[in-house]
Amino acid sequence: MAVPRVEKRLKLVPPDGGWGWMVVAGAALSNIFNQSMLSLFSLLYGDALEAMGHNTKGAAVVLSTMLFTTNFGGPIAGAIVKLTSTRFVAVLGACSCTLGLGLGFIQNSSFVAINSYFKLRKSRAVGLANVGTGIGQTVMPHIVRYLLENYGFRGACMLLGSLSLHGIGGTLLIQPVAWHMKKVEEEVIIDEKINLLEEKHKNIVIDKDHKINGEAIYQNGSRISSNEKGLAMNGNNSTPKTTQQHKSIFRKIYELFDMSLLLSPRFINIIIGTALTVTSIQNFSLIFPFFLQKVASLDKQQTANCMSAVAIADIIGRLTLPVFQDKYRIKARMMIIMTSVWLIVVRQVLAYQTDLGVLLLLSCLYGFGRSMVIVARNIAISENCRMDQVPAAVGLGMLSMGMIVPPAGYFLGWIRDYTGSFIVCISAQNALLVMFLIMWVPDMILIWFEERRRKKKNGDVLEMS
Repeated sequence: MAVPRVEKRLKLVPPDGGWGWMVVAGAALSNIFNQSMLSLFSLLYGDALEAMGHNTKGAAVVLSTMLFTTNFGGPIAGAIVKLTSTRFVAVLGACSCTLGLGLGFIQNSSFVAINSYFKLRKSRAVGLANVGTGIGQTVMPHIVRYLLENYGFRGACMLLGSLSLHGIGGTLLIQPVAWHMKKVEEEVIIDEKINLLEEKHKNIVIDKDHKINGEAIYQNGSRISSNEKGLAMNGNNSTPKTTQQHKSIFRKIYELFDMSLLLSPRFINIIIGTALTVTSIQNFSLIFPFFLQKVASLDKQQTANCMSAVAIADIIGRLTLPVFQDKYRIKARMMIIMTSVWLIVVRQVLAYQTDLGVLLLLSCLYGFGRSMVIVARNIAISENCRMDQVPAAVGLGMLSMGMIVPPAGYFLGWIRDYTGSFIVCISAQNALLVMFLIMWVPDMILIWFEERRRKKKNGDVLEMS
């Protein structure tokens, strides 16, 4: 019996650090001046919308429309990333943000870039990149207040647009991971029989994922269809060009956007669940300043202080919770479930408070819990697909948010205007998180049983051997 031969080969792997930390810094810089603006919508546009006669529902419609445009850019960004590079898409998004567009391009490309550089420290890297958003949410409320008081609404918008140009410098730090791959030596077992078989049939291409009626047909190393099989057997290699061309176009579109991901019920469950959590968080960010000013009777300075407290706690959470997750090997989906329960409790208690001290404390608790949802949402999506599918998977996740946010935002705004109660509106936002838990918890229990059954089966095999 032949003994398998062992060879040492060099393998290229992501650096899990190195230039990846510069990519993280660039993404953080871009987030400071771009992504953080989403939470400032009410503070910046609140008085202007009221002057135009719009209520909470009107503000929700405007914000939801902007979020739909942002999230709709996700799948497009994913397709462009596959055709070009993450750097090109990120720079294009940063340039477009000055004109009010491009946030979707930055979200998709920056996460895909970080995901390609990191494996073991992925949660930590994504958390550090999102710290930029937290820093922006801490500082920008005071800058917006100062600009509104001294330059008015139009002047503030123009100056904030110029500040967003700083994001271009951050996105330029993104480089292809192929430039920084690390060489690792590994031992590979060589089976001589397989080598001989491969040498004998080196002109035959085997593609087990594409079959016709359970049989894959090949000719000269190329796959042919069932209609072409009879022609090939008769020595005729001509094919109907129009049909083949139409099929190739649809096939390219199908593969470009990785639509096969939507065939998985679990993937659909994941993207809808993350969309519900983000919708709930974004709508709470919309009404939070209104709640502080109209229910708790806080002035703009006190409102900005509460929003800064949320942002500071958010930064702390993004720095500490990913370390906790990596240390105890907790899956991203489980972290989102735990923090969603945290958010439901904190927000429901906050809805009944009017004291400034208590509001500051609850703002900190809310920001701490919110941070993990923001960090883990794209990681939860990427954990359930191949590396080459990550751009499309994140894009489809953003598209699901774009489809859910506008109707949900309009409905939540209508609840606030119809009932006249912020408590009812916040409770409705928490109901979205409860719906999310109903969708995810049974699936996580099923995964736990599947892993337990698989471990038991592997243990039985080892005992028998």
